[in-house]
Amino acid sequence: MFMSALVLAGSAQAVGGDYVFVGGSDAARDAASAALEARRFDWDRVPEQITIRILECGCGGASPGEILLDEEVLTNPRFGPRYAWGIVQHEYAHQVAYFLLDTRARRRVQAWLGGADWCYEDERVAHDDHACERFASSLAWAYWPRQDNIMSAEAVVSARDFRAQLEPILAGVQRRSERQALPRERSSPTLRRA
Repeated sequence: MFMSALVLAGSAQAVGGDYVFVGGSDAARDAASAALEARRFDWDRVPEQITIRILECGCGGASPGEILLDEEVLTNPRFGPRYAWGIVQHEYAHQVAYFLLDTRARRRVQAWLGGADWCYEDERVAHDDHACERFASSLAWAYWPRQDNIMSAEAVVSARDFRAQLEPILAGVQRRSERQALPRERSSPTLRRA
């Protein structure tokens, strides 16, 4: 098992962040890398290496240091690369929240974007009503504002307003030596079967 994980792991540390792949075809890995390189946000700001797991699961999600993506969404032409790119960027945007926003910044973002809770503290809250999901969708839209980016429908503020508000928030956050108040669970799946 350990040996197969080593065989499946691949590394990508170009301009699109510091991440490694586990699983997935070359085509799926290429699609995920292209999505991260297409953005205007500097994913290199995330101070940790992120593991991107690509599975045939019909799912997607994120937890601190890990992203889960669906092989079919990344490679099936009926979805198209732009559809997949929005999802990849959304899940990586969760890493921005996990590693670059402290408690005070999360409260500020929630007050700004709304949401019933920050990130799955209340499991009864609908996916799009969590502030962390609103943040991730808005970041994915704001730094890659194309008509074919599926996150445009999920964003709660304009791309320009989001960028103008986010930079001062990030600038004001001092990275702490240990993570504080991170969600215990993986974020809810963001992929839906077509």
